[in-house]
Amino acid sequence: MYKKIRINFRDAGEIIIPEDTWDDYDFYEGFIIIKKDEAWIAMYNAKDVFSLVLEK
Repeated sequence: MYKKIRINFRDAGEIIIPEDTWDDYDFYEGFIIIKKDEAWIAMYNAKDVFSLVLEK
């Protein structure tokens, strides 16, 4: 299982989502969706994202 998600944005911003705050992710209609217990907890426009890295 992955420990965290690191999202880097085109404007040089970065978000790190720790292991205990998410359990799934998805790509839906141009958005990256972060989920916890089947509920959407975060949504990012894929056009703004430079990279998404799953870290062990």
